[in-house]
Amino acid sequence: MKPLTTMAMGAVILALGYGAADAQNGRTIKQDRQDVRQDRRDLNHDNRDIRQDRRDLAGDRRELSRDEKAGRTGQVKQDRADIRSDKRDLRADARDRRDDRRDLNRDRRDLRNDQDVKRDRQDVRQDRRDLGRDNRDIRQDRRELAGDRRDLRQDVQDRNADRRDLRQDRRDLASDERSR
Repeated sequence: MKPLTTMAMGAVILALGYGAADAQNGRTIKQDRQDVRQDRRDLNHDNRDIRQDRRDLAGDRRELSRDEKAGRTGQVKQDRADIRSDKRDLRADARDRRDDRRDLNRDRRDLRNDQDVKRDRQDVRQDRRDLGRDNRDIRQDRRELAGDRRDLRQDVQDRNADRRDLRQDRRDLASDERSR
């Protein structure tokens, strides 16, 4: 294969490879964005649950206080069991919130990294285009330099010929002046 054809085929294969990689990266970024949105929804849901658990706990404590003042021992035991249950629910929801925050932060980091990868790939493509342009400029400069060297050699030869002509003309002039 001719070098130019080989280079063109290589460029096509490279472009197709980057196109596929960009499509995959685009899907990854889209998925990371969806994960971030879902993690935010989960976090909001966990916060609502925690607020509700705290309200339930406060209500159970008020009931416990009333039942203790009224001397209802059966109800006091039930209120204490309800308080323990509410505390367990509160701890579980707090754990869920912590886990969802961790997931949200991880997904945000993944999204940033995927966007960095996409930018880096774009930078690499731009650098390759710049490099190709620079290589074309260098080849053009070399062609111009070769032409300038040829012109310089021709100018040196012309100058040498002009010097010879000048010396010959001076000799002819001196000879003519003597013969006069």
